[in-house]
Amino acid sequence: MSARHQPSPSAWDGSIRSPAQRYLAVDGTRVKYIGPGSDDRDAAAVRTNHPVPADCPLFYFEVEITSRGRDGFIGIGFSTGDVKLDRLPGWEPHSYGYHGDDGHAFSGRGTGRAYGPTYTTGDWIGVILNRIERTITFTKKGYDLGVAFESISEERLFPSVGFRTPDEEIEANFGTDLANRPFRGDVAWIKHEAQQRLYASVLNTAVPRSAKGRSITGELVFGYLAHQGHWDTAAAVARDVLGGTVAVAQQDVQDMQMRQRISERVQAGDIDAALELTRQLAPGLLESNRRIHFRLQCQKFAEMIKAGQEAEAIEYGRTHVVPLLDAPASGSGGSSSSSVSAADRELLEDATALLAYDDPATGPTGYMLLPAHRSELAAALNRAILVHSGRSEDSALEAILRQATTALQELKRSGHPAAQLLDVQTLLQQQREPQPLGAA
Repeated sequence: MSARHQPSPSAWDGSIRSPAQRYLAVDGTRVKYIGPGSDDRDAAAVRTNHPVPADCPLFYFEVEITSRGRDGFIGIGFSTGDVKLDRLPGWEPHSYGYHGDDGHAFSGRGTGRAYGPTYTTGDWIGVILNRIERTITFTKKGYDLGVAFESISEERLFPSVGFRTPDEEIEANFGTDLANRPFRGDVAWIKHEAQQRLYASVLNTAVPRSAKGRSITGELVFGYLAHQGHWDTAAAVARDVLGGTVAVAQQDVQDMQMRQRISERVQAGDIDAALELTRQLAPGLLESNRRIHFRLQCQKFAEMIKAGQEAEAIEYGRTHVVPLLDAPASGSGGSSSSSVSAADRELLEDATALLAYDDPATGPTGYMLLPAHRSELAAALNRAILVHSGRSEDSALEAILRQATTALQELKRSGHPAAQLLDVQTLLQQQREPQPLGAA
C-alpha cells in the first residue's frame, strides 16, 4: 500500500465492457483467451481494477503462463486507462509490453525490438515499475532481463496482459496475499538494489564549493568536529581538507574543555562543582535560566538522599529548590525556555519520593540516580551554556541533518516516490561504511 493509502492493483478488471472483452474469461487474477484468434483483429487485453499508486516507488507483480495456447501470442506489461483493449500491450501509445512469442519489447507501435527470451507454459514473468528511475524491467523465472523501457512518464499505469490465439491462459500475483501466495521472485533484493542505486546517485551528487572556494563538506565536518570538541581531528580536517584556511580558536578549545569538565561533574553526581564551574564559564546563566538551575538543584537534592543525608536534603530542598518553583526568570519575560515547567515540578516530586526507600536507587523514581539521567541533564546544561554564550546548540551539520530528515518526512507525506525508499540514517551508514576492495 502506498503512503497515501491509494488502492493497489489486486485483480483483473472483468467489468469493462468492450467488444474485445467477449474473447476473455476473467476470474480474479486468472485470464483465459476464448476467442477465434484468426488474426490481429481478434486480440484482446485486460487491465487491473486499480492503477499503480502514483506515490509507489517500486511496483512488482508476477504472471505465470499456465498455458501458451496455440501460438503463445501473450503480451505482459502496463497501459493507461484510455488504451484500447483490442490490442496487445505495447501496440498502442501509453502502453508497454513484453511478448512471449518472439521475446520483443513493444512501446506504442506494432513493431517491437529484440529484448529477452520467449516464454511459454510453466514460465513466470516478473514485472517491475520503477517510478524513481522511470523504467520498466522484466524477469523470467527470477532472472533479470534488464531495463525494457525508459523515460516512463505516465502517472496512472495499470498492469495489463493481452492475448491473440486460443487457449492462452495466465494467472497473476499482485502480492495481495503474500502469506498464502508469496512471490517467487526475490522482491527484497529488487528493492535493495533499487535503494543502493538511489543512495549512490545521492552520494555521487557534486557538492559546490563555498564562496571562499573551500569545500562545503569540509567546512561542515570541521564545524561539527570543533563543536563537539574533537580538536585534533578538526585540526587535521582544517589542514588536509581545507588547506589551512581555517583554524581552531584557542578560546574555543578552552571553553570546550571547561564544558567537558562541567559535563563530567554532572555525570559524577557532583552538582556543587558543576554549578561553580558553570558560574565561572557562563556568568548569569543560572539566574536567567531558572529551568536548568532548578533541574540541577533537584539533582543535588537527589544525590544528597543517595548519600544518606536525608535531613540535610530536606533542609536544602526547602531553602534552595522549592523557592525556584515560582520565582520568575530574571530578564526572561517568563519564557517557557527559562521558566520551570510542569514536568520539572514532577521531577521534584520524583526526587522527594526517593526519601521513602532505604536504597533510593531501587525505588520507582531511582532513574534520577542512573547514568542515563545524569547524561541527559549534562547535555541540557551544555546546550544552555552554548545558547547563553550566543552560540547554536548544534553544529551546522547537525542542523542540516535535522532539516534533511524533516524534508524527507514531508516528501513522504506528500507522496514523492523516491522519498518512500530513502532513509537519512541508512544514507549516512552507506557513506560511513568502507567500500570493499575493487569497488568502484
